[in-house]
Amino acid sequence: WVGSLSMGMIFFCCPIVSVFTDLFGCRKTAVVGAAVGFVGLMSSSFVSSIEPLYLTYGIIFACGCSFAYQPSLVILGHYFKKRLGLVNGIVTAGSSVFTILLPLLLRVLIDSVGLFYTLRVLCIFMFVLFLAGFTYRPLATNTKDKESGGSGFSLFSRKKFSPPKKIFNFAIFKVTAYAVWAVGIPLALFGYFVPYVHLAKFSFVILKYE
Repeated sequence: WVGSLSMGMIFFCCPIVSVFTDLFGCRKTAVVGAAVGFVGLMSSSFVSSIEPLYLTYGIIFACGCSFAYQPSLVILGHYFKKRLGLVNGIVTAGSSVFTILLPLLLRVLIDSVGLFYTLRVLCIFMFVLFLAGFTYRPLATNTKDKESGGSGFSLFSRKKFSPPKKIFNFAIFKVTAYAVWAVGIPLALFGYFVPYVHLAKFSFVILKYE
């Protein structure tokens, strides 16, 4: 259940991450997300029971990963225009390759140093993401807003924010094709990741008794 909660929170936070990315840019969102993920993963390595992992790993770490992951896709549009599709494919393929190789490393680490020290080793990867976030190009200033001096409102600081109507663009749901896609994809993926979480344990049980 801890792994399921973590996987669910990563994608559940995506709409929220989109808003933060629009407001603060890819750099700040990714850096803060990696820092939160680091804290969640490091705190998970010190717990002595399963219950705290629901918070440290299932929520804190997962939310941090979501905030660090999505800007890595959004930032591609800031650097590439002509071959954005190819670049996007290469980036997403990297996660697949790493998913294949990481279990081999995890097995060696768990067998040699145990689960909790393995989590601390994985914190190194989160720290790398933290540093990588600083290389992202900052959010470009909108030309129209710059000329007009900005028309947003201020919230607890001098930074200008866009009004809520500009942040949440519900008009796009009037496009039938997009509305069907936006509703259909979550429904299609509702049980998509279930085998990824339970297949290993299920295979172990089946092979053990057969």
